[in-house]
Amino acid sequence: MSAHITRLILAISLGLGTQSAIAETKPKAEPEPFACFDPVLPVTELAIPSRYKDDSKNRSDFDTEANAAVEAALNPVDDFINDLVKNANAALQITAAPEVDPKAPVDPAAEAKPETPPDLAQQTLIADCVVDRIHDWAAVDALADMKTQGAQLSVPSRIGGIAMAYAQVRGLATQDSRQPAIEAWLTARMQASMVFFDTEAPPKSRENNLRAWAALAAAQVGLLQNNAAMTTWAADSVKLVLCTATPEGALPNEMWRGKLALHYQIHAVGPLVVTTALLQPTHPDLLATCDNALLRVVRFTLKAVEDPKLVEAITDKPQKFDPAAEMKRAFQFAWLAPLETLVQEPDFTTFAAKFDLLSNSKIGGKQSLLWPALDVKDPAAAEEGPAATP
Repeated sequence: MSAHITRLILAISLGLGTQSAIAETKPKAEPEPFACFDPVLPVTELAIPSRYKDDSKNRSDFDTEANAAVEAALNPVDDFINDLVKNANAALQITAAPEVDPKAPVDPAAEAKPETPPDLAQQTLIADCVVDRIHDWAAVDALADMKTQGAQLSVPSRIGGIAMAYAQVRGLATQDSRQPAIEAWLTARMQASMVFFDTEAPPKSRENNLRAWAALAAAQVGLLQNNAAMTTWAADSVKLVLCTATPEGALPNEMWRGKLALHYQIHAVGPLVVTTALLQPTHPDLLATCDNALLRVVRFTLKAVEDPKLVEAITDKPQKFDPAAEMKRAFQFAWLAPLETLVQEPDFTTFAAKFDLLSNSKIGGKQSLLWPALDVKDPAAAEEGPAATP
């Protein structure tokens, strides 16, 4: 090798070494300062039609145009809830305990890393953001003018979603006049929904998934206000729905939906489970209601997800449900986290372990932040002791 080539290789090597050293010593970029998401124009009125064709007696055949109109009307509210929950979860994450993967290898010789103090100032900023945005809606009495039956039926789950985001940050935000204003608004909106379901809702809607979602909203708003009448209404609503369950665990008012029966059964289970978990301290009898109906409903639902023929045998209709595709929609099963706080059964734990993340904006977002009991979801651990089934 010539002296010229040798010097060239040495120069390149030295240059690369210098660049590597520079790269290693370059200070880390500071995180972007927090910026609240832009204000969202409050939705003060809704006039949505039914999603279904006029001649669809069991509400299983969508009208394409009407369904699109419903989605267009509700999307701004749902997008608002998604933003609220995303930020509320971010605030909680700052002081949340680190999540441990039970399957990750453990190195006994590894030194514990020093903990970084949580940024409480950042947490307050994020919490204030959520409270500010909800207050914008409370200040103009959003979601008050529900012009159609479809709007009345759809709004409770949205009130519940907003209330669950607010509950996460209420105590973390700066305390001022915003909180009382928000809570008064949520209470008024929930009271209106309670009257609607008790006096105007169609008979099946008074005992199906829609009533279950109204129960969840009433439970969360009632707990925020320590409103015993509202939480009792929520508990009674859960009982009303659960006590319709068959011995196998099917919900007749969802089985009525023909090819969409399994879809709506799943849709009903979520608020039933979450409401029962929320109200466990004040209404511990819910879990045992109607011969442990909730657990029968859950067991039937999870079995039917894997074998829809269980529902087809009841409805005599092939289900519009592909188990492989539906299992990718983990948000449908986010309620498995609060379920674990009520009862530990190996089948439930095994099913929950199929998902990397259980999150649903309508029930508060990332469930491991709200119900830490599911942080360790090792089926073997659940099998070590007897299932805590009432």
